Amino acid sequence: AGGSNGNHHKMDRSLAMLVLLGGLFSLLLVFLALFAIAPIFWSCIVSLLYTLSLFLFNESHGVHDAQEFENRFWTIFAVLFSTALFFAKDSPLAPLGMWSPSLGFSSVILCGYAMHIWDRNMHRYKLSQLVRLKRNCTGNASLNTLHKMGLGIPIENQLHNINECLKDIDQVFIPSTINNFINRTFVIRKEGEIISIFEEAEPRVLNYLICNSRLGLIFYKIKDHRSFKHQHRTQLIELLALEKISQLTVHSRVIVLHALQIMKLPANMRAEHCVRNIILSTKQDDLSELKTLMDAKGDYFCMNKLIYDDIKSEIVRNDILKHIQNQAKVQYSHMAFNTRRAKDRKRKFWRKVLSDVDDTLTCSGGSYPSGIDKRYGKKVVYPGVLGFYRELDLGVDGPEEWPSHTVGNLVFLSARPHIYRDVSEKINFAKFEKLQTRGMHT
Repeated sequence: AGGSNGNHHKMDRSLAMLVLLGGLFSLLLVFLALFAIAPIFWSCIVSLLYTLSLFLFNESHGVHDAQEFENRFWTIFAVLFSTALFFAKDSPLAPLGMWSPSLGFSSVILCGYAMHIWDRNMHRYKLSQLVRLKRNCTGNASLNTLHKMGLGIPIENQLHNINECLKDIDQVFIPSTINNFINRTFVIRKEGEIISIFEEAEPRVLNYLICNSRLGLIFYKIKDHRSFKHQHRTQLIELLALEKISQLTVHSRVIVLHALQIMKLPANMRAEHCVRNIILSTKQDDLSELKTLMDAKGDYFCMNKLIYDDIKSEIVRNDILKHIQNQAKVQYSHMAFNTRRAKDRKRKFWRKVLSDVDDTLTCSGGSYPSGIDKRYGKKVVYPGVLGFYRELDLGVDGPEEWPSHTVGNLVFLSARPHIYRDVSEKINFAKFEKLQTRGMHT
């Protein structure tokens, strides 16, 4: 039976290779036919596609250091593509550009502007998403607790004021560079109001505001106005990551780290130093919780990406890794000497459960290259596997049921190659989100 399965696997692989070669050969024939019909237009298109491939598969390049740079790339790409479309002599839309150059030029400008607005709106949508953490610090319970303390602080008004100031700064149809130049005094005043709200907030209110505000969008929209001598972005980041770091809960620290990640660390010269300070200021059990929460947000902005991809400085990276190693030694010492803290730690789940996806979580249906198991249909979740993961995470000394609001330590490994941003990763995260509704504990 094993030999038969091996032969079937080789046949599937050979068939897949033949299909791939046939597809490539067909694509080559199509390209040759198109070049024969419209050589100028398709030469432009191939050049643009080559440039696009370099952009998508080289995320370490400086053009990816800030969202503004990426937005300019997409805008220029749309302008060049539409120029070839309307003005290349053998383009199917060339008659429009030749008949009315003004109309063709207007169409090029419109295409570039449309791409600019679309890319900004897509990025704005991602920046506006609140971080999804298992132990929710954004619920009504937190707000009610603050009211019961009798602080006398209009928390809802402060959050409303932040959102209103952000709305005034963030103009949907006007680029930030132009808006900041035209409305310089107004923008600087609104940015200062946001910073003042965070600066004057009492610690419990500050954590509430961080958990409920769109911090990623705030970091992105507040700028360092170098020509106007107002370093507002740096001022806000340092306020939260340096000056008030001792007042932030672990959840708030995770949210600040996440906001810095989606803003892109190279977009601010102090961002890596602030990330370093947040992590080095977090120790022992809090550090363990921070690392787990960073990996449990349901997106690809994880701890591994932060340390090995987002941080460019070897010095900063080594400082963080050394700190994690030192804190691990402290944790181990408590366990070795059976201290009072060690007794509390034994009640927690000190392990990472690593698992494959195909033919482990779900059946591949025998489809190449996913796997070889044909006992169930493709993508069928194996019976009992979710409960098995939960018991592995609980361990022999854990409770019978998974504690509510507790983050698990289940990690899935995938050979799916990384593509620009989270194009490939978000497919798996959407799958895991659905599995949570079917009983997956984390």
